[in-house]
Amino acid sequence: MNKKTLYFLTAIAMAVGLIRAEAQGATTATVPVGMITFPLAQGTTSYMSLPLTTIETYTGSVSAFTGNSITVGDSPAPFTTNLAAPAAPYFVKFLSGSQVGRIVLITASSSSTLTVDTTDHSTGSPVLLNTSGFSVQPGDTFEIIPGDTLASIFGAGTTQNPLVLAGSANSSAADTVSLFTEVNAPAVTYYFNTTANLWEQVGVTGNANNTIIYPYSAISVMRQSSNPSTALVLGGRVSSVGAQIKVVSNGTVFASTQYASDTMLSQLQFNSNWVMGSSVATADTLSVWNPSEGHFDTYYQKPDQTWRKFPDDTTDQSSFVISAGNVTTVAKREVVNGAAAFLQSTLPYTLN
Repeated sequence: MNKKTLYFLTAIAMAVGLIRAEAQGATTATVPVGMITFPLAQGTTSYMSLPLTTIETYTGSVSAFTGNSITVGDSPAPFTTNLAAPAAPYFVKFLSGSQVGRIVLITASSSSTLTVDTTDHSTGSPVLLNTSGFSVQPGDTFEIIPGDTLASIFGAGTTQNPLVLAGSANSSAADTVSLFTEVNAPAVTYYFNTTANLWEQVGVTGNANNTIIYPYSAISVMRQSSNPSTALVLGGRVSSVGAQIKVVSNGTVFASTQYASDTMLSQLQFNSNWVMGSSVATADTLSVWNPSEGHFDTYYQKPDQTWRKFPDDTTDQSSFVISAGNVTTVAKREVVNGAAAFLQSTLPYTLN
């Protein structure tokens, strides 16, 4: 079930107020579902992320593991279908243990074992599941969540799955979707080719409908000036655990908070490998997309844990709010490997 099929469920959830925890630290119902709306203004580029995930298909615990696989002890074995089909990606999200909050793509499955991609969307070097000091352990819990593709989010040009954006016979006249797939590299841009009736990468011929959009991805959408303003509405569940963000040394990673609530900088509470500093030149930085001005604003954290916005090094920005579904970038100043390659933050809301 992709996010679009949840519209009616999420509308009901919104009606009874299950989502939109405010930045002051709200309490929500346990793993609520909801929806989020992204305005797509005429003639502009909008940045967005996917803080809601589709309802899980399985929840269980690890009985055994290797560097890139986990096995469960269920009887009968639970995985009866292929969980690595190109048109229907699935992810493992760890709910407890050292890797809690980490989301990894399933690349192969048997009846009781899942093989996963430990490169985390090609961000830096692989971090294996059995990495010292960061290892998965028997008893760690996880869930399997269906993933999304270009076609499942933005449509496939069919009656059952209509286009959300405007296509064209060429990329210069079509709305485009850009995915940030590699560190320190330009985004990869796609458009819906109305002649071929499929998504294509700009400058490349071939069916890109099954291009995976990772749950923690940063996305930009360019709406042509010839097309009226519209909106993208997506539904799903909020995160029940703190997010893990994979980072790299001396590289800028496009990411998001992964939370379907407005989040103050002070609420992020990154773990100990987040570097604070007296200036932007000595600290790790978090940049946040500013839609009103059309650029990223850069923030860093002082040793006293308060936040500053570059170039103003005096005004405390700890109460600045990152809106739900916005895009961020993270730049590290130090060499990071293994467990230190992940920034984990705490939930900005309370589940009960």
